[in-house]
Amino acid sequence: MKHYFYSDGENQKGPFTFEQLKNENIKKESLIWFEGLDDWKPAKEIRELDEIFELNPPPIPKNEFNKKQESVESKVTNEKSSNSNYESETFVRQKQGMFSKPFSFEGRIRRTEYGVTFIIYFVIALIINVIMESGEEAAILGLAYIPMLWFLWAQGAKRCHDIGHSGWYQIIPFYMLWMIFAKGEEGIQNKYGVNPKI
Repeated sequence: MKHYFYSDGENQKGPFTFEQLKNENIKKESLIWFEGLDDWKPAKEIRELDEIFELNPPPIPKNEFNKKQESVESKVTNEKSSNSNYESETFVRQKQGMFSKPFSFEGRIRRTEYGVTFIIYFVIALIINVIMESGEEAAILGLAYIPMLWFLWAQGAKRCHDIGHSGWYQIIPFYMLWMIFAKGEEGIQNKYGVNPKI
């Protein structure tokens, strides 16, 4: 019975029978030696090993999430380097969570986050109004409207950015209805930031 040895470039492995060699995942460039050969040869030059290469499956593809992530990172990097408005830096995108920067006026948010913002605002406003009506000492609670309005305006500005408009658009009467129902701009990013759906 013939026994085979192979080298992966650093180590010599073997001896293997032909059946065992099939399970070793050798490549066409792997060096093979067996009794009867003068010297080591690449596996692709040994005809009897052709059967092994027909059995070897192709490399396992990366999962879909990694493919999508690499694609997004390369597209954003290419867009940034081709557009003079952006700095030429290496860009690695991590998915943005809801309310990651609720008081910031920069960036973009999805319509779902904007809708939840409205619900939070009105629930807290209702609670404050009920407490304030109960007595004069509770009037100090009126100051709580300052951070609440800041929160609402910051989220509104980011929602305007997602549609492709300036944050000042939110002061247009009834524009908030448009912000709740309008889709954000397509693509990896616009001049206000990276698409929050990616």
